[in-house]
Amino acid sequence: MDKIVEIGGYAAGYCGRLFAQSGHDVVRVDTGERDPAYVSREALKAFLDGGKQIIETSNAALIRRLVEEADVIILDADCADSIDNWNLDEWPSAVKIAITPFGRTGPHRNWQATSSTLLAMGGFTFLMGDADREPLTLPGHFVDFQSGAFAYSAAQACRHACEPNTIDISKLEVVMALSQFTTVMWHCANIVRSRHGNDFWSVVPTNMFECKDGWVYINIVPGFWDPFVAFLELPELVLDERFITNARRMHHREALHEITRNVLIGLTRSEIQLRAVECRIPLGSILTFDEVLDDEHLSRRRMWEERILENGKRVKLPRLPWVIHESSPSTDLV
Repeated sequence: MDKIVEIGGYAAGYCGRLFAQSGHDVVRVDTGERDPAYVSREALKAFLDGGKQIIETSNAALIRRLVEEADVIILDADCADSIDNWNLDEWPSAVKIAITPFGRTGPHRNWQATSSTLLAMGGFTFLMGDADREPLTLPGHFVDFQSGAFAYSAAQACRHACEPNTIDISKLEVVMALSQFTTVMWHCANIVRSRHGNDFWSVVPTNMFECKDGWVYINIVPGFWDPFVAFLELPELVLDERFITNARRMHHREALHEITRNVLIGLTRSEIQLRAVECRIPLGSILTFDEVLDDEHLSRRRMWEERILENGKRVKLPRLPWVIHESSPSTDLV
């Protein structure tokens, strides 16, 4: 079992969480640098630090001893010079990970940024929100956690290849890598994707709709059009010239949305889900937080683990979204 040492902010914390939940020995060196923004510090500690040994220190000699014993080092800092000030490259660990907003090289290596800054620079903010309103940003620590996941994947690749390496994670490049097809649309077709709220736009209807007791989201790609007509119990739509192809449905999207709304507003979420299962169309209910925590399907999938906080409160936390049967590398890292 490898020994993992993590130092720094939420990206390192999430990477370390993945290692801890994969069965590794993880030590978090807490230098007091985490900013308790967005949600409570208690909630973040419960989510990120379960299964870790926490050492609160800024003592350079103690930190040096800890990292010299580690197989993998995860260092999350605000800029490239901060990484260099830790002397990361001199540490003997086989796998060393540096996580910064813009990477350790290039003209912006020492620029600092928040998650909102990086989401804006990466194009996410431009696409989020209703078209006639101000753009939105993603809440919480999306950028940090995704960067931590990238770091975990890269470190595991080095472990299983038995290759020592120093890994440079740029949070901005992580955001760009998560842009799905928007950058390809611009690069290959000179098309800048627009902002249109919950409407996916290019396949219709793919949107959120209100019903009698809440909201549902429907995703009807062309192959699901006939089953969707059966779901609406409006077979005449199969012959309606306005909706005969996806291109024509895009042109007449408002009319189709209105037809869909008129059907769904009179049904409950459970009635809608039952129809969706019978007609085999992709649809999901929008759940409240309490409904998510009490959801029978998630419970049967063992989505949650219970933990008792320092104040004695019992809480549910999400497990990893996958199950790992850990296999050690064939030889030790050198």
